[in-house]
Amino acid sequence: MPSSSARAPSDPATTPSSMQQESDLFRLVADSAPVMIWMAGPDRQFEWLNRPWLEYTGRPLEHERGAGWLDGVHIEDLERCAGIYHASFDARQRFTMDFRLRRHDGAYRWFMATGVPRLAPDGGFHGFTGTCVDIHERKELEERLAERARALRLADRRKDEFLAMLAHDLRNPLGPITNVVAMMQRLEADSPGLAPLRQIIERQLDQLKRVIGDMRDVTRVTQARAVELHKEALPVDRLVELALESVQPAIESRAHRLQVELPKSPATVWGDPARLSQALSHLLANAAKFTPTPDTIELRVETDGTTVRLHVRDRGQGISPEFLPHMFEPFAQENHSTPRTNHGLGVGLTIAKRLAELHGGDVTGTSDGPGRGAEFVLTLPRMQQPG
Repeated sequence: MPSSSARAPSDPATTPSSMQQESDLFRLVADSAPVMIWMAGPDRQFEWLNRPWLEYTGRPLEHERGAGWLDGVHIEDLERCAGIYHASFDARQRFTMDFRLRRHDGAYRWFMATGVPRLAPDGGFHGFTGTCVDIHERKELEERLAERARALRLADRRKDEFLAMLAHDLRNPLGPITNVVAMMQRLEADSPGLAPLRQIIERQLDQLKRVIGDMRDVTRVTQARAVELHKEALPVDRLVELALESVQPAIESRAHRLQVELPKSPATVWGDPARLSQALSHLLANAAKFTPTPDTIELRVETDGTTVRLHVRDRGQGISPEFLPHMFEPFAQENHSTPRTNHGLGVGLTIAKRLAELHGGDVTGTSDGPGRGAEFVLTLPRMQQPG
């Protein structure tokens, strides 16, 4: 009879041969992976690196083990790379870092390294396992984009400086021209033929003053520090009155009719009267400018407990969906069939929006499309009355 004390066969999963097979399979998969793979022990020393790593560096495994892999890290990245690596080991936390690694031909390429701690089921720490993925092309693209952004910022600053200088230089001749216009007006009694000429010069002078003012203002409002605000309690009806005083000639010159609807209960905002009326007048002038035939422009004021909204609505040329996202950009101009000289510099909406933002408000615009008019809304915080 067989002995009852015969041993049961060993568990195949725990035999040395099966463990060796698993180890060989892991190394085969790791060496075939499209990324570099490394393993480090709890002492932070590299224990093993896969074939793609060794082929990239051109150095044997014996050289890369321990801290030898750091020899290939770019000198400018070495301190940062080592710092992240050691801090992650101390915290036993996952890490990701970018660094340059020297290739076998001496060239450096950018890699993104990711490491994760190896923890046993009982919580024991066995080191880190990680990968390195080549991101060189992505890094070069990021650097080119960053350089392009720097160049654009520099060009924008130079543009602002140029506009400020140009506006200043153009203002110098305005004084003598204004004096000549005044002299012509005094001479009209003896020379009636001067009147039409003086009126032409006066209209063009006013237009030139507005253009120069817009050039000066757009450089100021795009750099908030350059705008000086003198804020006070400003009733909304007074704000509307100031804006209409400024823009009424432009509306009447185009034979438009202005329809104003004020709230029944008074409302007040805290702001600079000159700057807020300037913002509103730009919206009204924009409506008049882009309404080619005589029509009605609506100004409607709405209030609630916290907000004042001034709606400016026209039935003019409208705005295409493609241009809507760009309408507040400085010097943005949508192509229209009307002459280009009617459209100014394209900064009125920019100035209005920036001035509103400096007062804690905003300007938004909508349109149903070309030929269907547009509506702009100047929103401001309402002053709370002491109760």
